[in-house]
Amino acid sequence: MFGYLIIFIIGIIVLATWWRPQRLFSAALTVIGGGLITGMAYRTPGWLPTLIAGIGTIVMGFIGLWGLLTLLLIAIRPQLIVRKQERLSLGMSLGIWGWLVLTAAWIWALSTGHFTGTIWPWLTFIPGLSAYLGLLFAASVVGYLRVVIWQAHHADTLVVLGAGLIDGHHIGRVLAARLDTALRVARQQDHPVTIIVSGGQGPDEDLTEAAAMATYLRDHHFPTTAIRLETAAANTQANLANSLAIWQHLPNHGGRVVVITNGYHLFRTRRLASRLGLKVGSVPGPTPVDYVPIGFAREFMAILVSDWRFHWLIAFILLVANLLWLII
Repeated sequence: MFGYLIIFIIGIIVLATWWRPQRLFSAALTVIGGGLITGMAYRTPGWLPTLIAGIGTIVMGFIGLWGLLTLLLIAIRPQLIVRKQERLSLGMSLGIWGWLVLTAAWIWALSTGHFTGTIWPWLTFIPGLSAYLGLLFAASVVGYLRVVIWQAHHADTLVVLGAGLIDGHHIGRVLAARLDTALRVARQQDHPVTIIVSGGQGPDEDLTEAAAMATYLRDHHFPTTAIRLETAAANTQANLANSLAIWQHLPNHGGRVVVITNGYHLFRTRRLASRLGLKVGSVPGPTPVDYVPIGFAREFMAILVSDWRFHWLIAFILLVANLLWLII
């Protein structure tokens, strides 16, 4: 029975991945499926279920710890997460800390017998919301792993997404990694490749990101005639939409288009491309190890903000369910 259930769950995961590989929903199904398999493994005797349960527990523990550290990073060092022209409001910071404290207190009350007959049953929606956000975080990790593992190998057009310039005009190591990846992929092809560099000029930048990126490519001996500049985009969605207008005018409408950005940014990029109806491949550029927590925290916040109405709806449903459970 255990084996048949695992096959059934894996089948659902594979179908969801094939149907909507860039969607957060299919990644969430993968997480839920993995949790169900781990839970069933704990209830099934034998060395194989025990091994599966152990692996599942380690993976869930790792993702849970990563999620908690990400939340603490957002709460303690918001200046590292938000961009220079943005800010994390005092209300949001207090909300994060309040949520953390109340969730910890709810768990303490439940585990120590100080739960029944207190206010804590009325606040069960708070750990419920924590579980929901934990599911979203785990799904974003799964999405990240998907796009990193399944990379494009053939391309006619490469779209390199911009990143902030250092001191207003220097290419930083994160952006350099994207450009170096584009050069490597272009040189691996057996035919000429066009590179579209995409990025506008921020308020603290002396020139457009695209212009700085084009100079970097030329300095690394990539032909000027094969470079196209998109100089207006201020965010990832505009990067994709504006670059589309450029590659559609290339021979064969750009042919096989591949987007290049850092791995932590690639899952959200593929989601946005899917929403725009774009069929593109992707290749992740390497990210400095010390920047991965910052980059991933920034991307997770962006994922939350992009669907904020839906998340607020889930929070409201949890609150109503909590109240109805106590009243009825």
